[in-house]
Amino acid sequence: MALVSGSADPGRSASGTLDASAEGSALPDGTTVIIDPADGGWTVRFVSLFDVEVGQGDWQESSPLGRPVVAAGAWQGSTFVADLHVVTTPHHVRLVVDAEARTAVATWSTVPLTGPSLELHVRSPLMTRPDVA
Repeated sequence: MALVSGSADPGRSASGTLDASAEGSALPDGTTVIIDPADGGWTVRFVSLFDVEVGQGDWQESSPLGRPVVAAGAWQGSTFVADLHVVTTPHHVRLVVDAEARTAVATWSTVPLTGPSLELHVRSPLMTRPDVA
């Protein structure tokens, strides 16, 4: 898996409001996304949903709702870009936060057959049908 190219820009924070109109959106429309610096990268908070640790120059693992996610990101000018891989699926989410426009988009590489909600795919326990409660 290739790492996201760009710079670390340590100490830089950003936030944006998610636009779910993009095809394959992984998060609900209007979700606030906050990026804060952390050791080795950033903490990305999907407000009211979960947090993910994102590495800079390396993959960082976290288990926001019980299932492992590895993530790496970087700043590309005024835009923060991160790839989030849910370890138990072949799919990944690309997160793009425009710090100047204060907008965010999170889209699947390929939308999972069980549905696009990232929250369901990172929640434990592993279910064959995460769309069924």
